[in-house]
Amino acid sequence: MDILTVCAVAVTAAIAAVALKKNSPETSLVTALAGGIIIFLSVILQITPFINEISELVSSAGIDTDYGMILIKTIGICAVCQFTSDSCRDMGQSSLASRVELAAKLSIILISLPLFEKILNTAADLLQ
Repeated sequence: MDILTVCAVAVTAAIAAVALKKNSPETSLVTALAGGIIIFLSVILQITPFINEISELVSSAGIDTDYGMILIKTIGICAVCQFTSDSCRDMGQSSLASRVELAAKLSIILISLPLFEKILNTAADLLQ
């Protein structure tokens, strides 16, 4: 799905959500959420070449592929949690959105622990 199609889906979902909001607020929320999910899935499907390119760059640079996977997982966590927290805010659940963002930050820290360990080991080796 190209960017024009993404924009068309977004505008169509927004117009439908606004039109439904007065008579059926629940349907309005579901319509907006469905439009967001369609857009999100289309972007996820198009990201495969990006992941392949990152993997090739990491392997051609002679870097351990685990570090490239950390980068890819981190980007995925950011994208999914941003979509989720924005959806929660749209539904008036800002507290829940904040918890999703906190969970994302903690997940990124946990996934990055091997990278931090490698950096600390390298620094310790340099100091000796």
